[in-house]
Amino acid sequence: MNKLKSFLFSLSLLLSYFSLNAQISLNVDLIAAIDRGDSRYSGSWVYVDPLGQEYALVGAKTGTAIYWLDNPDGMENEVAFIPGPSTNWREITVIADKAYVVTDVQDTDHSMQVIDLGALPDYANLISSYDDTFDKGHIIQKDIFDDSPYVYINGTTTTSGVHILDISDPFEPVEVGVYNPGYYIHDCHVRGNLLFAHAFFEPGTDVVDISDKSNPTFLYRIPDPNGSTHSSTMTMDGKYLIVANEQDGRDAIIWNIEDPNNLEAVATYTANNESLVHNPYIKGDFVYIAHNTEGLRIVDLADPEVPVEVGFYDTFEGPSGGFSGLWSACPYLPSGRIIGGERTRGLMIWEWEEHRAGRVYVQLVDSDTQSPIFNADVIIGQDSLLTDDQGWARWGNLNGTFSAVIQAENFFPQTLNFSITEDQKDTIIVVLESSIVPTKASLLKETFSFAPNPTKHQIQIQAMQAAEWRILDIAGKVLLTFVKSSGNHTINLQNLPSGTYIIQAVTAHNRWNQKLIKQD
Repeated sequence: MNKLKSFLFSLSLLLSYFSLNAQISLNVDLIAAIDRGDSRYSGSWVYVDPLGQEYALVGAKTGTAIYWLDNPDGMENEVAFIPGPSTNWREITVIADKAYVVTDVQDTDHSMQVIDLGALPDYANLISSYDDTFDKGHIIQKDIFDDSPYVYINGTTTTSGVHILDISDPFEPVEVGVYNPGYYIHDCHVRGNLLFAHAFFEPGTDVVDISDKSNPTFLYRIPDPNGSTHSSTMTMDGKYLIVANEQDGRDAIIWNIEDPNNLEAVATYTANNESLVHNPYIKGDFVYIAHNTEGLRIVDLADPEVPVEVGFYDTFEGPSGGFSGLWSACPYLPSGRIIGGERTRGLMIWEWEEHRAGRVYVQLVDSDTQSPIFNADVIIGQDSLLTDDQGWARWGNLNGTFSAVIQAENFFPQTLNFSITEDQKDTIIVVLESSIVPTKASLLKETFSFAPNPTKHQIQIQAMQAAEWRILDIAGKVLLTFVKSSGNHTINLQNLPSGTYIIQAVTAHNRWNQKLIKQD
């Protein structure tokens, strides 16, 4: 878990932005915020018709509202509304030209609504309601990269598991399988033949084989000892899973899942550790996160082990933490527009100016042995990194010039100035000099003679050869220099205040260091 230790950090971008009068956006522009007058909004999704016209669907308190984003009369004009049970939780997904909607309301005949979108922008209509095997569903998902005719309903009253429905005939959906582990599954992510089921009150995420949807088979669990596992998304290459937890103070965790027998948490992300990371969705190298009170967050995952926030729009003016703000965000429109459901402000539509992060990979090595230095501190602004067992610290940001303070036990500290360029990866090798005298030689033999009179504060040095001598402070700054031939010499320290110093002897081929403590 050394990598996790190395990468645990809260992104410095956010800390610096909020110190500048709580900036509400970065590289993201709000096109519209549409409040139809309902008191509550939640899930959202998108639809693109055969002509390429784009639509946004948002779950409102009393039903599903549909907006034509390419409407010449203005996208704020609602083109359809499908009523449903009154609820604070309405979730939506779209497959082909049908929308599938569930609510967290029991005892209705609308456990899952099926809405035909094929006649938009003229109208949309409810064509069927499914309630054969459950009477509510908290979340509905699909395989977002494959329009296979299946939807996955989580958090039902019947099983608390995941119900798999075949919607090949949207007029007559058929349940073909259930993953029912005997505990509550809050949400899931589906990719191909894998189902990632988030066991909210159990310690982790169940990874399930759904190649035979009539017989979902548990494979292994991604641990989460603190529980409250909420949702996830997988990188495009299938190697990493980003898991969000519905609990304030919990970072999203990025897992390397290439080898189920060697799962590794490689990084974490949060925009603000007073808030919670709610719903993530991946698109290309970016993950789009509905971050509750922190609004929309866009994180560059070109290197998933070094997540970097590259855009945001904070939708909520109140304090951080709790269950206010942005509920959902959906980035899957061809135009690049992003939509989301804001709990009290309605449908929000954004454009973002795409920027990619640059990254710097710093390795610390010992000047004497050339071996890597692990567990060293690399401090960049508000971020404090630890080097891993190969001496590496990895960090990213948008374009800029930065400064890192490097500290390692028994080595002189250094300050590293560097620049980051968008979409670049730069490697920097930093050689640190030991602050400990080598045991192989005693070129420097120090004695301390501190008389009551400060003018006699001095050290005796004995040198076997000529050398340049230096007195450095503990941060490595050179305070005094002098050249001495071989032999015995007395060095006066009366102008130095009491404290800890380093005395250093430098020859053409060697360097020796020794800690020096001066006491008045």
